[in-house]
Amino acid sequence: MESITERCTGCNACRMICPQDAITMGEDEEGFYIPIINALLCIDCGLCVKRCPQNQKPRFRRNEVLQVLGARYKDDALLSKSASGGVFIGIATMILEQGEGAVFGCAFDENFVAHHICVMDFKDIAPLQSSKYVQSDIGYTYSQAKLLLDRGKTVLFSATPCQIAGLYAFLGKDYDRLFTIDLVCHGVPSPLLFKRYLDWLGKKYDGKIIYYNFRCKEKIGWGLGYKTKIKARTKIKTKAGFAENDPYYSAFLKGSTYRECCYYCKYANTNRIADLTTGDFWGIEQAHPQFFDKRGISLCLVNTTKGEELIAKGNNFELINSSLANAVLKQWNLKSPTLRPDSRDTLKKLIGGMDIFNTPLFKIAYKIRIKSAIKTIIPSSIVRFIRILKIAIVAGNRKR
Repeated sequence: MESITERCTGCNACRMICPQDAITMGEDEEGFYIPIINALLCIDCGLCVKRCPQNQKPRFRRNEVLQVLGARYKDDALLSKSASGGVFIGIATMILEQGEGAVFGCAFDENFVAHHICVMDFKDIAPLQSSKYVQSDIGYTYSQAKLLLDRGKTVLFSATPCQIAGLYAFLGKDYDRLFTIDLVCHGVPSPLLFKRYLDWLGKKYDGKIIYYNFRCKEKIGWGLGYKTKIKARTKIKTKAGFAENDPYYSAFLKGSTYRECCYYCKYANTNRIADLTTGDFWGIEQAHPQFFDKRGISLCLVNTTKGEELIAKGNNFELINSSLANAVLKQWNLKSPTLRPDSRDTLKKLIGGMDIFNTPLFKIAYKIRIKSAIKTIIPSSIVRFIRILKIAIVAGNRKR
């Protein structure tokens, strides 16, 4: 048995393409998903290699973005559960309200393993909201999507760019009723690393993790705040904090834990693979101070006429026209892949240890701990006031 390619993204397309079911998905030594070929079943047809997105040039939808938008969903209840401005939930709601549609996205299961799932009823949409900073298992969702499309259903598929590329590679063609959203992706840590982290966190707080949200808005509003709940012996503990003060989250932001192919990503630019691209509109307070909202603003790149159709039908958004220059201002992965740090070399040596998060790779600097502690005790109203004051200052300087 052998893996297909060193630059594999783990998209699963080859497994679903294989006519002999000769490919299964396993894990490498770091816990990343990899395809494994069963030589006894393989007939050397070559489809897996031929159709693999990593073995061909990306089939970008366009080489020119049609529109760059700032967007905020008008439903505050759903917006509060979204990572930024709620573009995904707004479009997903529209698709599901038609009654003949399906939405595919990433959700945690009961063990906090990220899987892509299919949702066909709005009451089941909540698990797909907010960010999951870990690689998702696509499973057989490409096959599910094809089955629905062949039946004339409308399908919305949201995923990382390499996973969307895998979807198109599997389908072999586009469908009029298929709509895709890719994310401005920094890179993905492995499911094994995230499991190690949750085990470490549970041990630290003497309990079992029963809830985890990478992008909780409850305390600071839109930003990089997380929240977790731990079921201890006598009660449920709630812990919240900022990304820079959490070992897993901080290492993620530094780019120290990504899959190797992420540092050579073909999709980390403004040539996009999906109909729409979404992410946080970081820097909105500089680019469009009048449109800033503490509840969150999404960056939305409209890449195709199908993407234009989705936005045009989505009358439940507040929108502002922007530019690519503003889009890439603080979304560096629209310019290039994340730079591979030297610290990435040590991950492979540490991944097998349960105490990995007590090692220097995940150590939080003392100054950062102090800064984060101060931010934690400052009332959220003051934090928001400071942000609004900064925006007012920027707007005032522009008028001069």
